[in-house]
Amino acid sequence: MSGLIHSFPTEVRASAKVPIKRDTSETCRERASADLLKSVTMLTANERRTLESSAAIWNLRAELLDQVEATARKRAANAAELRA
Repeated sequence: MSGLIHSFPTEVRASAKVPIKRDTSETCRERASADLLKSVTMLTANERRTLESSAAIWNLRAELLDQVEATARKRAANAAELRA
């Protein structure tokens, strides 16, 4: 066994932490814009339709998240009023 070569380094490093992306209406709109920009460069109609559909879905998701965020703000304001 003394002739084996170790393929892994002996030094152990901590894994890099990946930042967590929050699922917000703003990030959804950014993805929708990116899909629309990509759709312009697509060669086939099917590729364009797929990206345009994806952009529409991201926009819908952004609208839904806006509603959820607005409801959360209203509830927090109501709770603050009840405590005051």
